[in-house]
Amino acid sequence: MSKLQLDTNGAPNEITMTRVLRAPRRLVVKAMTTPELIKRWLGGDRATVISVEVDLRVGGSYRYVLRNRNGTEFAFGGVYLELGEERMVQTEKFDAYPSEARVTTTFVERDAKTTLRVVSAFESQAVRDAVLASGMAEGAGEAYEKLDALVANL
Repeated sequence: MSKLQLDTNGAPNEITMTRVLRAPRRLVVKAMTTPELIKRWLGGDRATVISVEVDLRVGGSYRYVLRNRNGTEFAFGGVYLELGEERMVQTEKFDAYPSEARVTTTFVERDAKTTLRVVSAFESQAVRDAVLASGMAEGAGEAYEKLDALVANL
């Protein structure tokens, strides 16, 4: 299995995550945009998804509420700016934090596998560094492990 690759060598305010998933692009996109499927992978082993709202259209919004292992709930969401088979762009803001990121996700299919590339652009390098210090990469790695297992069996 492919593991999450994390790269911070691009723009100083960006984090790039790359993961090869064992499924065609259409199944990966479906798992990342369908509320019932999102509940099965988002949060990894660190959090349980409490609710998922998705208005999947340009200008539509999404919102996820999760509960971590110590019982604390947290939420984040944003607005879809671009939706396509090979690329999605959306804003992302956690309720507890003032800044908003712009997240660009690309899906490249080859030999019935999909390379998922997620670039999160933050307001500044300081915000990016705070996000990295929060354990985001480990949590994303766990979530993408669950996503890979899910899409491999869809």
